[in-house]
Formats: sequence, C-alpha cells, structure tokens
Amino acid sequence: MLLKILNHFLELCFIIGLFYGLKNQEAFLQYTICVLALLILLQRIFIDFFWKKKTADTLFIMYTKRLTDILLVFLSIFCLASCNHDDVNFPTFTFNENGECEPASLTPISSARFEEAVVGYGWKHVHTYEINPDGTCQTQDYYKDLDGAGPIQYYVESHSSLKAYMYVDAYPASGFRTYTYTYSDENRLLDGQRTVFQLLSVNGDTMELLVHLGVRAGGTDIYGYSIYQRMTAQELEEVQKTYHTDLSDIRELTVSVQENPLIISGKETEFDVLSSNGPFIFKPAREGSCEITSQENHVKVKLLSNGVCLTGYDRLRHCEVVIFSTDEELAPEGTDIYDFTYTEITVNPKKQLFAPDGHEISYDLGSMEVTPRKEYTGSILSQYAPVALLAVDENGQARYLRMNSGKISFKNLLSQEVLDQLTEDTDGASLTYKLELITPDCEVFQVLPFKITYKK
Repeated sequence: MLLKILNHFLELCFIIGLFYGLKNQEAFLQYTICVLALLILLQRIFIDFFWKKKTADTLFIMYTKRLTDILLVFLSIFCLASCNHDDVNFPTFTFNENGECEPASLTPISSARFEEAVVGYGWKHVHTYEINPDGTCQTQDYYKDLDGAGPIQYYVESHSSLKAYMYVDAYPASGFRTYTYTYSDENRLLDGQRTVFQLLSVNGDTMELLVHLGVRAGGTDIYGYSIYQRMTAQELEEVQKTYHTDLSDIRELTVSVQENPLIISGKETEFDVLSSNGPFIFKPAREGSCEITSQENHVKVKLLSNGVCLTGYDRLRHCEVVIFSTDEELAPEGTDIYDFTYTEITVNPKKQLFAPDGHEISYDLGSMEVTPRKEYTGSILSQYAPVALLAVDENGQARYLRMNSGKISFKNLLSQEVLDQLTEDTDGASLTYKLELITPDCEVFQVLPFKITYKK
C-alpha cells in the first residue's frame, strides 16, 4: 500500500512539474496531454484506494493504468521536443560609438545571391529577440507580451521594391508600406539613408536579419535579431489580402471648423469634412444632446442641450468637434449644485482686486473655486464634476476656460484688457458674467453669476 502511494505521488509530481515547465512554451498539444494524464491518474488513485474492485473490472483497471503510462511517455517526448524547439544559435552583436548596433561578424552576401535567394519571395516572421546592450540576445520573443505592435512581414517584390506588411495600432489598421530600396555591400536594404534591415544570412528557406525595432522613451534605440521563413505563394496571397490598406495613403480626418471648441450664438451649426479615408460618421458623447444630419461631405448639427462633443470616424482615423452655444433657451435647469467662492469682487484704479469683505486678492496668484452645496454629496458630484467653464459677458461673447481641480484663476477669467476698460470708466461701472460650468463630456450643467465693479 505504501509503495502504491509513493508511486502515485511521484507520477503526480512528474505531471505537475511538466505542466509548469511547459508554461513558457507554445505547446497546446502538450497541455492537453498533461490534463488527460492527470485526469486518468486521479481515476487510478480513486480505483486503487476508494473503489471496491470486482473481478469483472480487472481488465478495465489494467487498460487504465496502461493508458496513463503511454500518455506519460508521449508527454515526456513532447516536452523534450518543445524544449528544444526554440533553441537558437544566437549571434553576437556590438554597438559603435554612435549607439548603432552591428553584427560582431558578417559574411558578405553578393547582389546575385541576394536576388537569387531573397528577391521575388514573401518572408514571414518566425521570431525576434531583442539585443541587449552587451551584444547578447534575450531568449524570449520580443513580440510575445508586447501590446500595440506586432512583427513585420516582407515581400521583396523586385530588385528595387520592397513591401512591408504590418499592423499599426495608432490607426488602427492592417496594411503595407512600399519602399524603394538599394542593396549595399554591407548586406543592408537602404531606403534612402535609412536601413530597412541588414541581412545576416540566408540559407534555403530561412533568412536572419538585424532590425531596428524602435526607440525607448529616453531616446535609446532598440535593435532585434529576427528569423524569417520564406512564404509559399498561397501564404503570400493571404498576407496581401489581410494587409490590403496602403498606409502611405492614409489621410487625417479633417473638418472646416476653425476653432475647437466652437462657440455659436444659436442652436444650429454646420461644417464640411475636408478629408477622410472613405465614408465617415459623427456621433455625440451624450445621447440626446443633438441631432446630426449628413449629406455627402456636409454635416449639420442641431443642439438639444448646451454642450456637445462630436467624434467623427472613418475606417482609419477620428477627430473631435466640441460645440457650445450662448443661446439662453439652452440654459440648464435643475442642477444648481455648486457655489463659487465669490459672486462679486471690486477693482480700484491701481487694478487691485478686493473681496466683498475688503481683503485684497492677488491677480496673478488668486483664484476662486466651486464648493458643493450641503445637500449634494456622493455620485452626483462625480457625475457633475466641472472641468471647464464658459465665461459669457453682457454682449453674449463667450470664452472657453479650463478649470484646475474646480478652480479658475482671476488671471484667466479677467484679462488685462478687461481691467483697463473697466478702470477707465466712471466710478461704479461694472461688468457681469455668466459662468457656465462644464462636465468632462462637455455638458453645460449650471450657470453662476459673477460681477466685477470699479470703485475709486
């Protein structure tokens, strides 16, 4: 009995050890066999220790044990194969005084050999390994856990033209770029002065490359050692179908709106789409905030409430158009949540600002902030968190001003021109503003009064 327990324990440890050993491998079949072997082993343990055996069950038990042994043998073979699958004879590299990566040794590949072995074929990515500062290569594939980028596939379509197929997360889009290249004596494919890649070797259906992968935030270049395999004609055709967008012909989605945000006096406005990548659509951030109609490249917008953030989309790019109105009929109702520190201040001939209680307010450093009224707490304050405001004067002229943590500085609210105008007027002259608070999704939700008065 003790021997059986020890045997099952060792088998269980073996399976679990192999399973965790395969975690770094792309080995679905091995995983499957691991799970099957574990299930059958658990069944054997149940049979040996918990099942009252009958003579008729002997054959079943014998086959179950044999199946477990067979699976363990196959698992061991697959594990060894998987461990050896990614073994790579990594070359070594050096970095010159300019920080450029170079192979420690390079065998020249003639133009004739290059055209014979490389030109006219598609090349699919197999592995890329980042090159360390000491010239060695990392052992994990560079793209394995990388978000927002993927490997490049190549088609060397002629002795001067190269297509690079890639996914660009910024658009996002799967497409290609075409390069006019020259092949140099250092096995480099040059697009002008830029090296597309450097050919290290080409043997049969495999080629090895030195590639520039990108630049880190600190400005350090990232280089990689890449392995590529020649595509079949069918594989190349599939790549060309998948990566069909010409990335060199992508245009920005642009509109005729000159100012963003756009501040209008009525409820309706319109603009033209000047450039796009095919059909487009505009959607508001808040449902029910506006009505949108489009005809060809012309877009009309009718505001149903004050403040609209429109996002335009075509198949590759997007843009935003923010619209506010000074129309009093669009003034919000029922959301009187906040008060400003001041509703009224004064200014003297020296252009010094004073609070109602008489203390001086610094023009350069002073600010006022919103404070919630006592009956409002919790989620409503999150829903209506002011990030900006419209300062609308008595003539209906409005300015869009950003707020900082619910504060607006006097320097931004009151320009020097405004103070000059006011202090040149008669004693008691004043300017009145409507300060319209705005949420992150561009909704105007509350209007607060503000008045500045000149006192000699």
